[in-house]
Amino acid sequence: MPKHLVFYDGECGFCDRVVQILLKVDKERIFAFAPLQGATAEELLKDMAPEDRSADSMVLVENYQDASARQYHIRSMAVFRTCWLLGGFWKSVGWKFYLPPWMFDWFYNIVARNRHRLLPPTACVIPDPEDNERFLP
Repeated sequence: MPKHLVFYDGECGFCDRVVQILLKVDKERIFAFAPLQGATAEELLKDMAPEDRSADSMVLVENYQDASARQYHIRSMAVFRTCWLLGGFWKSVGWKFYLPPWMFDWFYNIVARNRHRLLPPTACVIPDPEDNERFLP
């Protein structure tokens, strides 16, 4: 059962590619996924500022099934924390989570604004039927 939830832009080819990579490297299956445009995002992110839950933001919800233990991370900090939680080699990227967000969010925002130019919009393709339960509406 996944412990953490990654929200992504469900209409973005670049974001889909990131999800595909996460599916491959998440050997422990600790992540679930949901589009920012879906019902799960509407429910779990309703108290966040609109700019933090926009399609330009990756959002990570740690311990998403336990309301008292939930932790929310956005933009670059969501990326770095996701890497940290993956462990292994990915921790060498994820340690940046412990630095201030302003150091990296400027670059994150540039990529987010241009992501549709990097890869055309697509619907997220689930490569393995066994991963279906990891995708929430």
